[in-house]
Amino acid sequence: MGLFDGAIHNLSEQALDATWYKQQVISNNIANASTPDYKAKTVEFGLILKEKCKCKYHTPDEDTDSKLTLSVVTTQETDTDLLLNGNNVDQEKEALALADAQYQYSALMDHLNHNYAVIRSAITR
Repeated sequence: MGLFDGAIHNLSEQALDATWYKQQVISNNIANASTPDYKAKTVEFGLILKEKCKCKYHTPDEDTDSKLTLSVVTTQETDTDLLLNGNNVDQEKEALALADAQYQYSALMDHLNHNYAVIRSAITR
C-alpha cells in the first residue's frame, strides 16, 4: 500500500472531482439564466460522502479501500418556472450554491495540502 492509496485520500480526490463538477453545473446554470425553457440542474454528493465515512475501519490487507467510491447525482429541476419563458434559474440561489461549492473545494484542498505537509515533514526529518 502506497502513501496515497488510502480510503480517505481516494475519497478526498473523488470529492474534489465532484465539487469541480458541481461548480461547472452551477456555472452552466448561471450562463443559461436567460435561455428560454432551460431547466436548472443540481449536483448532490454530500450525503453519500457522509455515508461512506461512517464505514468501519478496515486493515489494508482486506482490500476494501478500493471499493469505496463517491457517487454523484445530477438532477434537473422541472417543478418550478420563475420566468414566463419557462426558465427556472434563480441567480441568487445559484450564486450561493457556487460560493458553497467553492468553499467545499477550498476545504478539501486544505485537507489534502495538510496531509502532504505532514508527509513532507516526516520525509525531511
